[in-house]
Amino acid sequence: MEEGELNARTTTTTAEKLYKALHQRLVASGEWQRLAILLRRMLDECGWATSLQNTAANTAKRQNVPSVPELVDVLTAHAKEALRGISPADAAKYQAIKTEEGQLRWKCLDGSKELSWTAINDDYCDCADGSDERGTSACPNSAFYCANSGHVPTYIPSSRVDDGICDPECCDGSDEADGKADCPDRCEKVGKEHRKKMAQLENLRRAGGKIRDKYIADGRKQKQLLEAEIAKLQIQVQVAAEKEARLKHELTRAETSDKAAIDAKIKTPLYAKLSQHQEAIKQLNEKNAALKSELQTLTLLLDDLAKGYNPNYQDMAVKGAVLAYKQWRTSASNSADSSAEAGAEGQSTIDQLAAENRKLTQLLDEGDWPASKLSALLAEDPLDIMEGGIADHKRLTTESDGGLLFRIHEYLPDGVVPYFEAMVDTLLDVLIKANVITDVKRMRPKSASSASSPSSTESEPESITSARLAHSNAAAHLSRITNELGSRREKLSQFSTRYGRSAEFKALENKCISKDTGEYTYEYCFFGRATQIPNNGGAHISLGTFANFNPKNDSTWQQDHYWLQQIYARGHKCWNGPERSALVHLQCGVENSIEHVFEAEKCIYSFTVATPAVCFPVEHSQKQAHYAVRDEL
Repeated sequence: MEEGELNARTTTTTAEKLYKALHQRLVASGEWQRLAILLRRMLDECGWATSLQNTAANTAKRQNVPSVPELVDVLTAHAKEALRGISPADAAKYQAIKTEEGQLRWKCLDGSKELSWTAINDDYCDCADGSDERGTSACPNSAFYCANSGHVPTYIPSSRVDDGICDPECCDGSDEADGKADCPDRCEKVGKEHRKKMAQLENLRRAGGKIRDKYIADGRKQKQLLEAEIAKLQIQVQVAAEKEARLKHELTRAETSDKAAIDAKIKTPLYAKLSQHQEAIKQLNEKNAALKSELQTLTLLLDDLAKGYNPNYQDMAVKGAVLAYKQWRTSASNSADSSAEAGAEGQSTIDQLAAENRKLTQLLDEGDWPASKLSALLAEDPLDIMEGGIADHKRLTTESDGGLLFRIHEYLPDGVVPYFEAMVDTLLDVLIKANVITDVKRMRPKSASSASSPSSTESEPESITSARLAHSNAAAHLSRITNELGSRREKLSQFSTRYGRSAEFKALENKCISKDTGEYTYEYCFFGRATQIPNNGGAHISLGTFANFNPKNDSTWQQDHYWLQQIYARGHKCWNGPERSALVHLQCGVENSIEHVFEAEKCIYSFTVATPAVCFPVEHSQKQAHYAVRDEL
């Protein structure tokens, strides 16, 4: 017999023996998964699949047992159903792919690699996502599914599979199937206790939910009131804006009309003549002042010469000049005797000095037109002079209007002046109507623009003053209600992100609760401040003010979990440490109360607060619980 034929016969005989042995074990035990893996591994690794299929067909017919392909399909189907650590929801993802050669293959769930079907749960991590080892501890990033029949299914990290410890999460003991630990199925007992606890929590949730509904009704009412205020303010802003624009137009028209009248007067010959006279007076006044200054300087020089002159030098020119100067200084009187009396031997020194200064005094005397009157004349606007002294009349009137009382605006900030003027007008109207005072003409404050204008006068026409005041009041009113509208809109925008999906937290804003822990009393105010108060006296310590919900940023505001945590930040700084802060965990309760509080880390405090605001509806909670289970993966 040839060597190749001998090898083929040997292979066939071995395959038949293997098939019979596997069939007998299959019938005797029913260990579908283990037998399927063993059969497929031997068929793949030994290359017996084709030979076994060809030679075992007759044996299968003679012994009335399934053929090898049928046996492999049956074993594979049972193995797929019994894959360890796979949830029923994921079972469809674990379907073998049969190749043309009859081999069964499978792809990692992330699509990164294709494996032999027997590589699943073979205690070797092949897939980067750990999807091939859900039932073993080979992959550190995989998760094991516990069916927990009679209780709640759950997942545990695959690293805890077959570690010799009965994990309480797997009450059915499915995580320890290798015999290292005896883990009985406790799911019936655990499930009963769990259902009892859940019933209690459900009763608590229902009671708290009724209170939460009241919070929601109150929050929605406040939201509706806020929306109504916004709608009202929007109309007021529109009306105020139209009024402000109209008054601004009237002010511009009044200023333009007054300017046109002024321009017409400026073009008249009278205005030009008055301006020329003022300019002449100004130049003459300046010239007169210069001559007086020069005269005083010259007389001082001649006085020094007259006093220091020595007649013994017999300088006739100097002597004649000194005598002439002395005569000029003493020639104030027309009397011929005055000069003779000035040289009399018995005249006193004082009289002599007075006589010498008389001439100079007469020259320097300003007479009826002192410098102050000339300055006042130059300060007059030719327009006021043309109007017959109206400015003087107005000035006298305003000075007699009440003094400082009507000049208070001069000492107030510019932004306050319009409100002050409106208040004074109202007060005067009341006093006039009550016949306490008669009609009063008030001096209005000039605007900065008119005050800085080179053509502005001391007081402007009453029409412009009234128009300016009306526009100023209208602009101030528009600014105020516009700011109010912006503030209301900002509050409205916070309802969904700050006060809950249904505004259930709005009713709790600034509501404070406290808990005495012995050494300290802790106070927590919704959307306010968290405070540590020493019971033996001492300063209150701020643990922070409300910052936001969901400090871990691990959920969205549509999810319940988003509203179960708050962060209070920017508290008092710790000694040689960071600023104090507090992490607040909210849980369902029928009353608002602090359940627990402690310093979790240095300067970071942990509060557990019960409130009906988070007693969410059971339908929504169950839906969120489903997502929470998936998030643990």
